[in-house]
Amino acid sequence: MRWLFILLLVLSATGTLRAETVAGHDLSDTEEVVQDMSSKLSRGVVNILTGWGEIPRQMIISGRDKGWWAVLPVGIPAGAIMTVARTGTGVFETALFIVPINDSYGPIMNPAFVWQKRADTP
Repeated sequence: MRWLFILLLVLSATGTLRAETVAGHDLSDTEEVVQDMSSKLSRGVVNILTGWGEIPRQMIISGRDKGWWAVLPVGIPAGAIMTVARTGTGVFETALFIVPINDSYGPIMNPAFVWQKRADTP
């Protein structure tokens, strides 16, 4: 279990740290593509491991948006569906991290990780 936590920590750090310069020189186009691929791979692995976090997340969102009564009947089913979606997206991104989707290595889901806020919400 300890090695899983260390692996998760390392993969999330490599996926979120993006350096435009390394040791004082600019990255070449090839190095940027490889860095984008590694970000996609680490994002996929992290989403596979943390996809279950969608259940409490959707319960919180349902309670906040619809009221406390919606936590169980709305939040849990929405969380279960989003767990499958996030874990499936993680599997997809991990398996195909070499292939750009729509000419980009960016995240397929919004937000990219379960603990982030959506980019289109205030």
